[in-house]
Amino acid sequence: MNEGQKPPAERFLELLRPVERDLEVYCRRLFWNEQETLDAIQNAVLRAWAAFDRYHENASFRAWLFKILTNEVFALNRKYARIAQSEFHLDARQMDLLPALEQAAAYTDWLLSPEALRDALDQDLIAALRTLTETERAVLLMRGIGNLRYREFSDSLDIPLGSVMGHLARARRKMREAIRSCQRRATL
Repeated sequence: MNEGQKPPAERFLELLRPVERDLEVYCRRLFWNEQETLDAIQNAVLRAWAAFDRYHENASFRAWLFKILTNEVFALNRKYARIAQSEFHLDARQMDLLPALEQAAAYTDWLLSPEALRDALDQDLIAALRTLTETERAVLLMRGIGNLRYREFSDSLDIPLGSVMGHLARARRKMREAIRSCQRRATL
């Protein structure tokens, strides 16, 4: 280490702190198993720290970390997809909510309950996000949450720049259709 240079751990934390919240928000929307979000982030940060000696100061730390986190989430999503084929996961909190969900599903007078409408739209949008392919969802969320540039999407996902734009356009179109569908149901 040269005189005046910060120790690697200090530099790593200095670069990590401004992106921590964005990583969490991104991960929560990209990940199929939200309960594992913090573990996925921790694994990604540990991988980034282990590879920090290969990080170049002229590169975008934000994009580099988003790439590592995206790869971690994609791997875990594949793992949970295999598990989901044979298991159904509910934690105790979700079990307690089942009667409330049934009651909410039976409730149809949306105009008298703005809270029910807002909750339903939120759930519909989350469901719509889940219908996107992993890459479409990743690109849409990187744009909306990560505030990355197209070149950074391309580098983070290891796909050509033209594919990034195509995935983003398809994701936006699907989400617009989902929002319109929610709005139509709300007016019925």
